Amino acid sequence: MSRKKQLPEVEPVKLKPIHGIRPGVYILIIWAIIILLLFFILFVLPGLVSNTSYVTFNEPVVGSGVYEDGIYLGSATDGVYKTTGGNHRYTFTFEGEEYGEIETKIKRKVFFTLFSHKPQLIVPERSYNDEVKEKVESAFIRDVASYSAVISAPDTFHYPPIFSAFASNSIEMGIKDVRDTWLLALSHISSSTLYEDYIVGKETLSKSDVLFETDQSKKLESYIDALFNGEKIKLEKSMENNIQIPVNNGDFFHYESTIVEMGNSTTLTVESAKEAPLKVEVNEFSIAQNLVTEHDWALFVEENPKWSRDNLDSLVEEGLVDTNYLKGITLSPYINSIRPIRNISYHAASAYVEWKSQKDGVSYHIPTEKEWYTASLSSKDKEYVTSLVFIENNPTSPTAMLGQLWEFTSTPFIPLSRLSEYDKIINLGNIYGYDDVIVKGGSYVSDSSSISIDTVGITSKSTCSEFCGLRLAK
Repeated sequence: MSRKKQLPEVEPVKLKPIHGIRPGVYILIIWAIIILLLFFILFVLPGLVSNTSYVTFNEPVVGSGVYEDGIYLGSATDGVYKTTGGNHRYTFTFEGEEYGEIETKIKRKVFFTLFSHKPQLIVPERSYNDEVKEKVESAFIRDVASYSAVISAPDTFHYPPIFSAFASNSIEMGIKDVRDTWLLALSHISSSTLYEDYIVGKETLSKSDVLFETDQSKKLESYIDALFNGEKIKLEKSMENNIQIPVNNGDFFHYESTIVEMGNSTTLTVESAKEAPLKVEVNEFSIAQNLVTEHDWALFVEENPKWSRDNLDSLVEEGLVDTNYLKGITLSPYINSIRPIRNISYHAASAYVEWKSQKDGVSYHIPTEKEWYTASLSSKDKEYVTSLVFIENNPTSPTAMLGQLWEFTSTPFIPLSRLSEYDKIINLGNIYGYDDVIVKGGSYVSDSSSISIDTVGITSKSTCSEFCGLRLAK
């Protein structure tokens, strides 16, 4: 059995006092200094170095923005923004119109700024003038017109609050009467998401003293409720249109005042609503025999170089055309081309009409949908034109109203406009100008079996298509 080894005895290590301070005491002091230093570095020094503070806003105006000393921060309805301590001036805007401001001192944060961003709430003095209220209504129509184009979308698609936001903003700003705006907005409801948002907005307005309902809007609401609650409504055409024999005045055909019924009998859906039967009164008008030609456009561009192809980049930047403007078309005022002008936008067509009116001393305009429809009744027995260039020796009515090119109308496309007070809704739509426009008649490449005088096409005001052209009215 081995003997256990004996370890040598050693003298234990002992810390010596420093200036009479025992080791346990000065070690505690060292740890305290380290902790205080870490605390200073982490929780005090960042605030002393950066002078960082944070502000937040809780504005009741949905869609409002905020500026700090003239620099845009972002939304004023939510969000936390980094700033510096000291005096700052905050201005609050809606669609560029200022409605509130405040000059205040932001407290400088010193402690815990690296980890804590507790913001200072800024509340301005508010004053809602007529310009701000008009912006609220205009933005409402713009947004509902834009989102009405989205009939169906994936679940991930974001719909902002539109009707509900407008309702709360109207109440907040003290807008007393939104009946016309509400009627126009209802005419754009084309999806269940917009419908659900409208229900929320209606409930909000119903609890206020804001005037928003009329007999026309209630009638339209009944159709909308049926559309999105699965109720089937049959819309029947009730009259036969009398075909007018127009008076030939050279290059134009004149039509007397009349009543026509556009559209066809249908079971109401969001898609079929744009061609639903509708009686309209049509004032007397004249419409051109032929479409505006390349030669006509060449004369226009010669006097208005802004609208030349060479100025394309500028026109696109202004949102007046797209990159297809006059693509593939060679213009010359010296060549009498009878080919109809195409690859022009509605904005360009409007500029041409204005120039032509001043040039001839005649008040021309782009035909309305009901004017085009009335004129097409007198031409509906003619063959569908399946070529771009077409010469017809039939002076009894306008040429090629079906086929050749889709034709601009000045009528905005408002999805449910035929289900209520049509003329009022169209006039309101023209005032705001946010909607696409209706085109009529099909083109030489369209399936003629699917195109009739009742067919409603749609195009944006800046789109240029090689299958769309212009016919003048006066």
